Order: sequence, then C-alpha cells, then structure tokens
Amino acid sequence: MKISIRQLFAVAAVSLSTAASAWVVTPTDVTFTNQENIVIPAKLFKPAGAGPFPAVVMMHGCSGMFSNSDPSKGVANLYREWGDRMVMQNYVVLLVDSFTPRGTQNECGNGSSGVSEVNARRYDAYGAYNYLSGQAFVKAERIGVLGWSHGASSTMATMDVANIAGGVKPFKAAVAFYPGCGLYNAFGGISGSTWAPYSPMAIQHGTEDDLYKDGKCGTRVSRASQAGANVTLTPYTGARHSFDMATAVTGSFTTADVSAKSTADAVTVNHFNSYLKN
Repeated sequence: MKISIRQLFAVAAVSLSTAASAWVVTPTDVTFTNQENIVIPAKLFKPAGAGPFPAVVMMHGCSGMFSNSDPSKGVANLYREWGDRMVMQNYVVLLVDSFTPRGTQNECGNGSSGVSEVNARRYDAYGAYNYLSGQAFVKAERIGVLGWSHGASSTMATMDVANIAGGVKPFKAAVAFYPGCGLYNAFGGISGSTWAPYSPMAIQHGTEDDLYKDGKCGTRVSRASQAGANVTLTPYTGARHSFDMATAVTGSFTTADVSAKSTADAVTVNHFNSYLKN
C-alpha cells in the first residue's frame, strides 16, 4: 500500500493538533444489545450533516476505554484522538465499552480468565456493526473495525472467515494495533493456524514489542496470506507496545515510537479510505 508524503503530513498534523488543543468532537452516549443479550455502552462520534457516512467501530485495549481505567476521568486520549481524526475524515465512529457491562475496567494481565478477546468481544463488535448499520446517517456497506492490543486481538477474532454467514462480509476493512496473535490457540493454534480475515486487514506492530517478537503474528499472517487473505503485518523498527500513544519523546516514549506513530496513523487512515470510501 503506497502512502503519499502529503497524506503522511496531513495525518501527522491532525495528530499534533488534537494532542495540543481542545477536542474537536463531543461524543454522544449510546447503547446497543449484543448477541449475548448484554447491553453495551458506547461513545458515538459523528460528523456534522445528515450523511450517510462510512463508519469505524473502535475496540479499546486491556486498560479499558477510560483514562487510567477510571470512568470519572473520561475517555482515554488515544481514543479521543482517533474519534476526532476519523470524524475530520468524514467517518462516524463508535467506541465500544466492553468492560463496564462485565463488571471490570482493566483486564491487563488477566489472560484467559478475563474477558475473552476471542469469544466475548467479537459479539460486541458485531453488535456495534448492527447498531451502526441501522442508522440512516451510516453507509451500512462501508463499516470497518479498528482495535488496540486486547481490542486488536478481538479485532482479529472478529474478522476471521468463520464469522461469515450466508456469504455476507459485514466489516469491509480492519486495522489492528499490536495484537497478541496467540489467541489462546484458537483458530487451529499457531503452526496449524486457520485464521484468515475475510476483508482487507492491516496489523501494525513495534519490533521491540514482545507480542511481535514471539513470532505468532508473523506465522498467523503468513498462513492467512498463503490461503489468499488480504492481510499485512507492518513492523516498525525499534517501536514498543503502545507506540501510537507517543506524541513526543519522553521518559515513556522514544524517537522510534514517535516516528512509528506518525507513519502508522497515516497507514491506518489510508487503509480505511482505500476500502471504505472507494
């Protein structure tokens, strides 16, 4: 996938402006019911006007939707940044809260005993799809899904070809930031992986992330590609887990993280524009 210098600078400019100024979009609180009959809260970001617009479902990471896993502190900056960015690109965004209705705010380190990326959260993603596809301001045939870490693994599970019913491919594109690709040995395990996304999917990882270095994503993607799936794995040299939170070089983030964020943000927007707008 080729990205022009103009596209890179345009997306980077949005990253810097949203980080340095007041948020552009005030999201609306909505709910929907998933296939497990759980009422799922979500934040809806919407451009001005009647639409219809393409849309993206966003799946948060293991620390939940809120800043410091604390609902009183509001939506975490990363998701606010992406809500603004995609609305400015004329997308509707639905940020799904998978944890609050299940009595938790943080699943980091809980492993297979916690909220399941493979099972539970894919129901949330499809519930979000059903909600959006029923809105007059959304193009039902142009909905994608974007996830981070725990939510990126959930995105992988959501996009597996086994989820297709009657030949219908609900999500038309997907992006996963730094997923754990082990997926608890679902989809045939690693060496015999049957996982394959049914729509174009981009996976983005830092090379210093243990979830990249274990090689599981590489094996999953290689086998899926050999089976004919449209899926890519882009490694960012020197970048670590959560590199796309790096708005500046600090004690927490390196130059490699900041550089990777700028490129990966542009890759993500370009991916969705390619498959949801064209």
